[in-house]
Amino acid sequence: MAGSDTLKAGIPVSLSGQFQVQGRQALAGLQAWAEDANRAGGVKVGHSDAGRLISIVYYDDASKTAQARQATERLITSDRVDLLFGPYSGVLALASAQVAEGHGRLLWNQGGASDTIYQRGLKWVVGVLTPASRYLAEWLALIRGADPNADSLAIVRASTGAFPKAVTSTVESQAARLGFKISLLREFEPSINDFSAVLDEVERVRPDLLLGVGRIQNDLLLAGQLARRELGLKGVAVVAAPIQQFRDHLGEAADGFVGPSQWEASGNYPRDYGPTSAEVMASLQDKGYRTVDYPMAQAYAAGLVAQRCVDEAGTLEDSALRETAGRLDFSTFYGRFKIDPVTGCQFGRSTVLVQWQQGRKVIVGPPDQRQAPIVYPWRNQT
Repeated sequence: MAGSDTLKAGIPVSLSGQFQVQGRQALAGLQAWAEDANRAGGVKVGHSDAGRLISIVYYDDASKTAQARQATERLITSDRVDLLFGPYSGVLALASAQVAEGHGRLLWNQGGASDTIYQRGLKWVVGVLTPASRYLAEWLALIRGADPNADSLAIVRASTGAFPKAVTSTVESQAARLGFKISLLREFEPSINDFSAVLDEVERVRPDLLLGVGRIQNDLLLAGQLARRELGLKGVAVVAAPIQQFRDHLGEAADGFVGPSQWEASGNYPRDYGPTSAEVMASLQDKGYRTVDYPMAQAYAAGLVAQRCVDEAGTLEDSALRETAGRLDFSTFYGRFKIDPVTGCQFGRSTVLVQWQQGRKVIVGPPDQRQAPIVYPWRNQT
């Protein structure tokens, strides 16, 4: 472990590969938390502690599971970090969590939303994110409120990984409950480079709605091709829609797309611990980040959650921190933190639904967060 005057926080992070944009954002968020905490005197470990300055140790996992495992192993055995944070993406976070489990080390999961992480019987993981199965829990109910006559849905999802199936599982069950028929369920290989044949199938069944979920690159490609075709759709949800990369890629064609966001700066979140959203935004923007996407915010929030647990436990001992995390119920700028004490899965908070409207990202659900009604139909198509 680190010396008594410092606190080492470690993270495997994607600085290259398919997750590098979000990986770099996560690192920036964690570093901002550390800098802000250090400026305020550091993290106190026990009542007699004067406050320990945080140092961030990180290694590039190259967006690959083998490297994520290696980086996690190195952080635990060589660097002997006091706090271990997981990487961005469900598959990498699971790999990192499994290594941590083998060492009996607690992993603060700031970047993996896959439900699978909490279904493996792991004892040493604490989730900060709303799990993927609840990403679009509000979407069909919102559509039903806007259009009582909408009745069909196409689902286009990646064929590999637990994340796409977790996202669509709730939508599928709600479709049955709300009277939507699933007219097409089409899976694709994540290596796909053209969705034309998939969209031909969508055109043949003429659904009212379409949901797309894959890797970020899949979502960007699918959305770009969707925007150029008139398929008669009334509403489209794409999981990557909330990130700035989506808007940058599509430009004005992003308008109308809906997606789930873990956090939005404009949201109205309860808070009883740590800085406000405005203060976090100012801190990140002072460091040169003009756009603050949710991967940045959730990594900062994970730092705050770990800090609060250290405050409460009075120690850096993993078993005490895990027990403390399992019983605490509090809120940061990122929203409520409350986990299942057995699995570590986060259930205290929900995602928000956002839609691009006239070049702006607007929260359209749930009702207590809504900034504007959903634009429906999503665009004038015939």
